[in-house]
Amino acid sequence: MVHLIVAGLGRVGQTLVREVLSTPLRERYRLIGMFEVSGGLVDQAGLPEAVIWRALEWKDRIRDVEGAEKVESLNAYLRSETQFPSPCVLLDMTAAEEMAEGIILALERGLACVASNKKPLVAPWPIYCRLRHPRFRFETTVGAGLPVIATLESLLDSGDEIRSIRGVLSGTLGYLMSQLEDGVPYSQAVRMAYERGYTEPHPAEDLLGMDVARKALILARTMGLRLELEDVQVEGLCPTEWASMPVDEFLEELRRLDGEFQHRTAVALAQGRVLRYIAEVTPEGCRVGLAEVERESALGKGRGPDNVIVFETRRYQERPLVIQGPGAGPLVTAGGILADVAQVSTRE
Repeated sequence: MVHLIVAGLGRVGQTLVREVLSTPLRERYRLIGMFEVSGGLVDQAGLPEAVIWRALEWKDRIRDVEGAEKVESLNAYLRSETQFPSPCVLLDMTAAEEMAEGIILALERGLACVASNKKPLVAPWPIYCRLRHPRFRFETTVGAGLPVIATLESLLDSGDEIRSIRGVLSGTLGYLMSQLEDGVPYSQAVRMAYERGYTEPHPAEDLLGMDVARKALILARTMGLRLELEDVQVEGLCPTEWASMPVDEFLEELRRLDGEFQHRTAVALAQGRVLRYIAEVTPEGCRVGLAEVERESALGKGRGPDNVIVFETRRYQERPLVIQGPGAGPLVTAGGILADVAQVSTRE
């Protein structure tokens, strides 16, 4: 029996908990802790199902739920004299930078850790070095359930040499590029993505490219490159200062960029190419931004919200290694996290 401590009850966290409770996985996993910003609930013998379901329902005030011990914070729990059962895995499904401390505490206590949260992994290099541990997996930080990190590690472990990694790593921006290719004005395409729930609550968070930059940095650091987030060259798709506008005003302001993107798209199509928002990682560094790619290439043929990642290596040079599939979504992300859990828990 693998014991789980869940941090973060957003869409991915809730989906994962439901998978654990509602599928044959319930015979393999036992939830002993659930944490949100408001605090947490713990029971070393396993949280009762009624408590778990109520916690999902009341996640914004989780500490009001009766039937389990109340804990002020995850870090307080990890610093306590609690004897954790084995194997025990902490799951970070938050979006909090400060979770780096929690993961380090958990590793020091002998727990394994799995994260879909990118922010600890792009913390300053000394913190990142403390996070890298055989009991810490973070596959879903890049490509959700796609085996991107595992493939990169396999190539490196087998002695291959990475020449470049190029990828469409944002389902939101992949959808946006496909709409531009189909002739939809830029501002309208962004509005469509926003209304369909593809973007962050403020679309500027996607358009400024920082989420893709974090993914590129995670790949670069996995390759062994000692880089910081500010070392990643980032081309945003709107002015930075627009991010402070209210969403409705921001979406209207984007109309000023329609002509520019229509022109760039037309120029690319006239040359048999298409625009894609690409993350490129090489031994020389990282770049994130718009690029023209051949329409019939792996990156060019990718459509909609799919992620496409192309590895060019010493072994995969004439025919690069390609991974493609859904790069977002709570169900595939939860599945990727559980796959990581299976890996780290067998090492206990």
